[in-house]
Amino acid sequence: MADGIKTSRRAYHSPLRADQAEQTRRRILESARQLFVERGYAGTTVAAVAADAGVAPETIYLTLGGKRGLLEGVMDITGPHDSAADDDKWWQMVDQLPDASERLDRMVEYSCGILARTRPIHAIIRGAADKEPFAAALGRRLLAERLANQTERIRRYLGEALRPGLSLAETGERYCALASPELYYLLTVEFAWPAEQHRSWLTRLLQTELLGSHAEQTDDPQPNPRRR
Repeated sequence: MADGIKTSRRAYHSPLRADQAEQTRRRILESARQLFVERGYAGTTVAAVAADAGVAPETIYLTLGGKRGLLEGVMDITGPHDSAADDDKWWQMVDQLPDASERLDRMVEYSCGILARTRPIHAIIRGAADKEPFAAALGRRLLAERLANQTERIRRYLGEALRPGLSLAETGERYCALASPELYYLLTVEFAWPAEQHRSWLTRLLQTELLGSHAEQTDDPQPNPRRR
């Protein structure tokens, strides 16, 4: 090579390798989700997740940062849709609905889908929060994100249809509280409400709380056999 002439190497990017890495990460998180649900946060080890996923423990530390990263990653993949594209299509559909009451119905449907999927993970976070400051901080962060997202959707999809006298901030707090994982757990697990009964109740309640309208009175799903 002639003096003074330098060559530079371009960073090599392999789509196949990136896809394989993403598949490995997904497999690790699926294993972690199953073990967290079965054993709880304290009873799950990185070594157990690695063995279940068929990878070395070092791979988990390198890609996810260890056990805490596993819990955060599990929450990230636990939602009602499989991709951001599906999410975008859902909200585009909501945006095209002509009536605020219909848009609120679909917002509640979306929230209930998330609650159904994430309920076990929220329970794990709450169970770990007493002894793990990280878990308590994660719970607070998820609450703040949920409140911000729900408040923004209320602003965008309900707007001026909101009940007079309610500020946007107060409306967001009411939605966030009533559609919380804690209340969902109480009603669907402790009280054993069917999911459709919970959704119907939450929809009627939020129609009144946020829009001041009284949803059409319909029969609830079949009463819970445990209730007398």
